[in-house]
Amino acid sequence: MERVKKRGLFLLLFFLWALQESPAIAEIETLFSPEVSIKENILKEMESTSSTLDLAIHEITSLDMAQALVKAKQRGVKVRIVADSKQAKIKTSQINYLIRQGIPVKVLGGKEKGVMNHRFAIFDGKRVLTGSFEWSEVSAKWNYENILMVHESEVVATFQKEFERLWREKRVIK
Repeated sequence: MERVKKRGLFLLLFFLWALQESPAIAEIETLFSPEVSIKENILKEMESTSSTLDLAIHEITSLDMAQALVKAKQRGVKVRIVADSKQAKIKTSQINYLIRQGIPVKVLGGKEKGVMNHRFAIFDGKRVLTGSFEWSEVSAKWNYENILMVHESEVVATFQKEFERLWREKRVIK
């Protein structure tokens, strides 16, 4: 009798599993610095981007990374940036350089409450990069940082929705 119950339970579980929609399997890449050059991985990702690159970032002081954004724009990639207003004003910020190169930038913070502390990028509406990594030379050379690169449509859509919300409500730097 016990054997029949186990077999019945197994069949029930099997049929429940078979009737479910198969869950989407997310491809996730995890990188930690200084063991891996996060900066180099991001630069490669920017080089392979072909249509859109939306970036929500606390700061960007790396000239290499700023130049890669400009190169993406020159290839026809639609680049948009939301950054922190206080960080955008610091001497080492690349925000003014990016604006001069025709990249639209909006800022959070300043007179509004809080700090723009997001750190994520959406590549071609298909991949999201997020983590602690600042787009700065200090982060690239010295810090212990991390990023996740996620290839999963629902996750990407959630980040894209947040980026669009930020983009609609904040001001452009001129």
